[in-house]
Amino acid sequence: MIAIPKRVLAAYDVGTARSSKLISSGLIHQTYQIRTQKGTYILQRLHPILSSPGIAEDFLAVTRFLKSKRFPAPACVLNRQGEVLTEDGEHVWRMQTFIAGKTHHEAKSPAMAREAGMIFAKLHKTLDKIDHSFKSDKILHETEKCYAALQEAVKKNYGTGLIDDVAAEVEFVAKELPKLFLPPNVPTRVIHGDPKISNILFDAKGKAAAVVDLDTCNRRPILVELGDAFRSWCGKKEDDPKNPFRLDIFKAAWQGYAKGAKGYLTPRERKLVPQAIGTITLELASRFLADYFNDNYFGWDSKRYKTRRAHNLARARGQIALYKDLQSKMKEVKKIVG
Repeated sequence: MIAIPKRVLAAYDVGTARSSKLISSGLIHQTYQIRTQKGTYILQRLHPILSSPGIAEDFLAVTRFLKSKRFPAPACVLNRQGEVLTEDGEHVWRMQTFIAGKTHHEAKSPAMAREAGMIFAKLHKTLDKIDHSFKSDKILHETEKCYAALQEAVKKNYGTGLIDDVAAEVEFVAKELPKLFLPPNVPTRVIHGDPKISNILFDAKGKAAAVVDLDTCNRRPILVELGDAFRSWCGKKEDDPKNPFRLDIFKAAWQGYAKGAKGYLTPRERKLVPQAIGTITLELASRFLADYFNDNYFGWDSKRYKTRRAHNLARARGQIALYKDLQSKMKEVKKIVG
């Protein structure tokens, strides 16, 4: 059994744990599957940035609302004190129900991409009806702030030698990203916040069965969500130095989303989708570059990279490669969106 603090397991009325296993050590959280006398649960050791009381309150509200609408998503499991968060003196934990399904880390086919588009359209239309004032101050995809954070990191580390290996990447982002800032007056809607393919569970027939990782939901322009979704689904490995933008995957994903979200997007939002893909792609590149300097946020693969900085640099280059390929195919992308 994975060494989860006994006091954490004892905090929940779920019976004696029979087994546990680490199923994900992602960029942010560590996620465990726990089998107990009363069933199977997911227990997460939360990243400090996403363990605030405000995020916990939002997570509870969103999961309860989705359950009331019978949308396939995990339900929050409160501890014996009726609270979302459980502290062990060093880390903060959260439990939720387990949903069976297969996780993929890449959109492997147009059929999978179409399913992803359809279930996210359903999620967006469902959450559009939630009556909740979000408490989290962790607002994702504030592109201008991400860019400013990169500039600050460069300024702070200028003259240290760190800039030598990333000067070309920093210059490229500085040239391109400000041209892609989205208009400030687009509508805000409730978004998932992290629409990567691995946050969708698929059944044995390849159908999208559920959406997980609901701790970054908030009210933001839907364009940042769609930009991030199509960026991540249509690329390949995040740190691939030749990361391509796959048109067949995009076409299927867009068709699935457009079908499921019929009547949801405004014509203006729809028109801005191609630009938003580029916006979020370079926004992420700027975040990886900022963490290359700051070296304190993203998790990293120590089996493939010697340092977090090395992994962040590879990721930034992968996103820049994806953006360049996207731009070379922008005419086709716009045609697909119509």
